[in-house]
Amino acid sequence: MTPYEIPEEIMPLFVFSDQTSGLVEFIIKFRTKGDYNHVMIQCRPRFFASQGNTYSEAPVERYMKRGSRLKYVEVIGLTAVQKALIKASVNKKIALPWWRKAYDWLGIVGQATGLPWISTPGLDYCSEDAPRHFIHMAKLGFGDDDPRKEIMLGMGGHKSPQGLNDYMKRFPDVFRVVTKWEADDVKK
Repeated sequence: MTPYEIPEEIMPLFVFSDQTSGLVEFIIKFRTKGDYNHVMIQCRPRFFASQGNTYSEAPVERYMKRGSRLKYVEVIGLTAVQKALIKASVNKKIALPWWRKAYDWLGIVGQATGLPWISTPGLDYCSEDAPRHFIHMAKLGFGDDDPRKEIMLGMGGHKSPQGLNDYMKRFPDVFRVVTKWEADDVKK
């Protein structure tokens, strides 16, 4: 399945990205010894909601470069209302003024130095932002008796993209890999 073929009815999805083209991406992968250096959300076809210099929607083509890999992960069994809560949270952040949705560069310094608590209050880097929308949904959309609620709340904190990926792997009854895509899958 290509990034153009992801069905809208299973969105929103977590999308992990591995791009080897930039210095920041290299530092994140080197420091975390991980497979992925970015995470974002897909709420609608052909676009990712992504924490770049500011939080915005980006066309999937931005992440379909040579040497890139994408991994799509869904939360199993979300209702239409739960999905709508996530999408509303994402759209609310996209609508903020740029200074309230800027990238937390200080947080990257904290990650790079092994001191993840170093960050700019009120700003996020990608692996803080993506779970935040699902945590928002869990607080409002899951009952206290739903075991997924506690698992979703556990995604918070100062995890790296790889840390978030590893966390999700621990709960295969909650998170399912929909597909993986590699730039080599592009027809030449």
